[in-house]
Amino acid sequence: MRTLFFGALALACASAHAASLPAFIETADHLKLGDAKVVDNASFGIGHLKLKMTSGSAAPVMAGADPVGFFFSGKGMIEYETTETAEFPVVAHNVKAVAHLRMTSETTRIVLNDAFTDVLIFAGGVALPDLRGSGGPLLTDDFKRHEGIFDRLWAAPRSHELAVQKFSFPHGKFVRAEFSGGRDPLAYEYDDYEDRTESLYSISPPNILSGDRRLDQRLYPRVLSVQPVGHDRSMTPVPPFSLTGVDFTLTGEGDNAKLDVTETISRASGSQNVLRFRMLSEVIVKPGVVPRRFNVRSVTDEEGHPLPFDHGHDLVVELPNTASSTVRLKFSIDGDFLIREGGDNAWQLGVGSAWFPLPRQLGGCAYTVHSVVRVKKPFVPITPGDTVRRVEEGDYNVVESRIDKPVQFTMVQAGKYSLYEDKRGEKIVRVATYALPNKRAAQQLTDLAFAMIDYYEYFLGAFPFREFSIIQVNDYGFGQAPPAAMFITNEAFTPLATEVDQLFSQGINERFAHEIAHQYWAYVVRMPSEEEQWLTESFAEYSAALALRKLKDEASYKRLVSTWRGRARDGATVAPIPYANRIEGDPRMSRIERTSLLYDKGPLLLYALHKELGDTQFLTFLKSYTRSFNFKFGTTNDVAGLLQFMTKKDYRPFFEKYFWGTAIPE
Repeated sequence: MRTLFFGALALACASAHAASLPAFIETADHLKLGDAKVVDNASFGIGHLKLKMTSGSAAPVMAGADPVGFFFSGKGMIEYETTETAEFPVVAHNVKAVAHLRMTSETTRIVLNDAFTDVLIFAGGVALPDLRGSGGPLLTDDFKRHEGIFDRLWAAPRSHELAVQKFSFPHGKFVRAEFSGGRDPLAYEYDDYEDRTESLYSISPPNILSGDRRLDQRLYPRVLSVQPVGHDRSMTPVPPFSLTGVDFTLTGEGDNAKLDVTETISRASGSQNVLRFRMLSEVIVKPGVVPRRFNVRSVTDEEGHPLPFDHGHDLVVELPNTASSTVRLKFSIDGDFLIREGGDNAWQLGVGSAWFPLPRQLGGCAYTVHSVVRVKKPFVPITPGDTVRRVEEGDYNVVESRIDKPVQFTMVQAGKYSLYEDKRGEKIVRVATYALPNKRAAQQLTDLAFAMIDYYEYFLGAFPFREFSIIQVNDYGFGQAPPAAMFITNEAFTPLATEVDQLFSQGINERFAHEIAHQYWAYVVRMPSEEEQWLTESFAEYSAALALRKLKDEASYKRLVSTWRGRARDGATVAPIPYANRIEGDPRMSRIERTSLLYDKGPLLLYALHKELGDTQFLTFLKSYTRSFNFKFGTTNDVAGLLQFMTKKDYRPFFEKYFWGTAIPE
């Protein structure tokens, strides 16, 4: 379901500019073909992509009167090469796992080839083939067949991507190509202004069929290769815009919620008239059941003037002309998106989920938060940050909170919780137990949290938040860390009375330490991209190991190191650490391989550095890093640079071998 809002067009005095985005979206969603021409040995190329259209017919593709690409049907060949040597292992793995392309591997490149019968090219800012041949046969049926495949693709609408190039980056280069008729349907994208990458994907159905026809007919992009455009692989490009402030009010009752969000946006340029956000449109709770909806009802500027937008898979918004690079946008959202997983008396709007509009790039997320949450009794709302007030208003429990430092994520949790607080000095640790009061467990967890925080402050610096909440989740075997909070599962709250509690309790101290460490390695130091996720996961894991060594014993630390060494082999040959999130294939194996890189091999790199530097210098390195990048984005380049500054040794070969390469340190 798509929501297309014309904003000011509905007003009698609407300007032509106000209608530009909706008008373009409407035509770009209903493409027309121009006159077909015979094609004989034509070619098209950009970046590392080359197309050869041997014989057939092609027609321009029109969005209204605007040419936005072309459609070819006949005999063609695609050639794509990657020269990004660090991705060679994961390219080879993914091609074998999810595609059937011909692959030629050389020392300095991998070349992928396939035939195709149809290709649809969307482009902006690039030269297209000159279609001046003699008249060709109508391509209506071929185009319809192609659209029948790619209309099922669960990805951003073409119209949204085209709109960003047209209205915000008219001098930028953009290509989206869709191939069918070969061994696999394929998709390719190139842009030099938004993501600044070129990527090749295979297109395939879900890994596991659900029996829900609506879900099973979807197609998904599976990454084969991603290469940087205009920047080095170790650098994260500056995002087109950043979210610097979030102020929201949420009112929830049952499954339904109303969410009003005011966002402060900083654009790289005041000429960016269309912004593209991540924004959920639906959530599948269970196959065969109607999905839950997020409905964006309106978007306005700071003065309340309606702005044109289109919401479907993601969200594009057209801004008024203004010289200022900073704008404030107000979003009104409602829907039945409060989901009680497993029928629990609790729901969560989670970390990293686009339950409110977010920049598509992690490097664009660094925002302060002010929130007011009202939920129908007996549910109790929990939000991260300093508590401004916690009150009852009639039938509602209300909490207002504030985070005055820029964070990358936030969340809302609500349910049948009992709250316990312990204040020591200026710090407050709050424990939220689910369903039943559990004062004994709350006291034990509070003591453990304060002990770990005290130790982390020794080598990571002052704890970043005054209040910290520990929230019980009715499940087993995992934890998660929003800012100023952590989720931890039942075994942390339950005496060891059942086999399942005993099974999962074995790693509870390490998970507990890991999630608290995320307050440093996720918020004090943020990751600018998925390629830098080891800065949050591997550093948190190693910090947790140091905490266990200090608070428990040396044997616990050594057992963790031994576990890392054994598990690191699961993914080491599949991908280097920065490309852990690109691994495709069997979902279970992909998860194991990704985990082995971020939670096992990454900590082993830090263990190797620790052995080389010794305790004093290594702990000084960690504290210096968190101090230098306090509530900033970190990078692996910065890690290597700080190590070189401290030791006068060049650590680039170390990171080339173990971080960008597949070797495991001894």
